Amino acid sequence: MENKDWEVSFRKAQALGDDIRELESIDVLASYRQSKVKIRSQKRMKRYNQLMRCAAFLSVPLLLASLLFGYLYFVEPEEEIRYAEVTSTMGTVTRYELPDHTVVWLNSGTTLRYPTMFKKDNRSVELRGEAYFEVEADHKRPFWVYTPNGLRIYVYGTKFNVAAYDDDGYIETVLEKGMVNVVTPNHETIILTPGDQLLYDKHTSRIEKEKVDVYGKVAWKEGKMIFRNASLEEILKRLERHFNVDIEFNNHSGKTYNYRATFRNETLTQILDYLAKSANLKWKIQTPEQQEDDTLTKTKIIVNLY
Repeated sequence: MENKDWEVSFRKAQALGDDIRELESIDVLASYRQSKVKIRSQKRMKRYNQLMRCAAFLSVPLLLASLLFGYLYFVEPEEEIRYAEVTSTMGTVTRYELPDHTVVWLNSGTTLRYPTMFKKDNRSVELRGEAYFEVEADHKRPFWVYTPNGLRIYVYGTKFNVAAYDDDGYIETVLEKGMVNVVTPNHETIILTPGDQLLYDKHTSRIEKEKVDVYGKVAWKEGKMIFRNASLEEILKRLERHFNVDIEFNNHSGKTYNYRATFRNETLTQILDYLAKSANLKWKIQTPEQQEDDTLTKTKIIVNLY
């Protein structure tokens, strides 16, 4: 029994001695230095991670700013479009040159609206009334004419006439030279060749295309009025615009008369006298009245057909 106790105590003492020798073998200073280096390394890594997070946070707005400045530098900003208007007063014909050197004649009571600087890919104008265009050729920029009723005409370089008065029931396009593309409000495209006339009915959307005497349709820009098989109603409406008067037409007979005539320097009364030679036509001029603002009313002519 005593031998066993002694043996157990011996083993414990031996194990304690082994632990003491192991502790004595540890280099405390080296371990301290190693731990210190490890702690510093962990601190540096922590700072690095924090800096990387800050850099990533700051790089987002910097990237956005760089993209914005790059866009502004390489992409030209769209300039504000400014428009100008030219109007030919009643009873006059006006010749005008557009920024692209296209020449346009405006008939009596016509207004043309256009940008002071055309775009790089097209040239567009808005027309109310009647105008004759000599379009400067530019195959990269089509020339568009927009009318109030949605009818559009585009060309690249040609000579043509468009009549789009508000009080007319139709829009008329006549081609003198080149080629014209007419686009209806229903997006139908009709191609015109020289000598073609296209009539678009505003009320029914009906389209009529036929050959006509082009000079008779465009001679107004030279101060002439040429009528070829024109009705009396059509002639009187043209006279209204040409002479800046109001004409009241009363057809008591119900008859229709068509005329073929050319007028150059004749007065209104001379023309009415000529029309009266072939029909029982009577006319009288009403004296203009003074209005509250001291201006005079437009001259009115009453035409009666018996």
